[in-house]
Amino acid sequence: MRCAVVTGANKGIGFEICRQLALNKIQVILTARNESRGIEAVKKLNASGVQNAIFHQLDVKDPTSISHLVKFIETHFKKIDILVPRRFKTCIYFVIN
Repeated sequence: MRCAVVTGANKGIGFEICRQLALNKIQVILTARNESRGIEAVKKLNASGVQNAIFHQLDVKDPTSISHLVKFIETHFKKIDILVPRRFKTCIYFVIN
């Protein structure tokens, strides 16, 4: 299964991108700075029948937060296939082999 990371995805366009990706059989890692809002967004997706979305906290301006996400991806998924940044000017760039 392909894997996607969507940053700032707890509402709006990011949330809808997560929903559409998940409906197309892509494992989605929904990220947000605010943990409670991110968890709530995944619960909302689950309630609508989307089961292949999970939450991981991410602050794209915090190198430690980015590092935690990279380690999480390496451990659970090995790599990502799709990265959808909320804003290009604060986009994170990383490569996982």
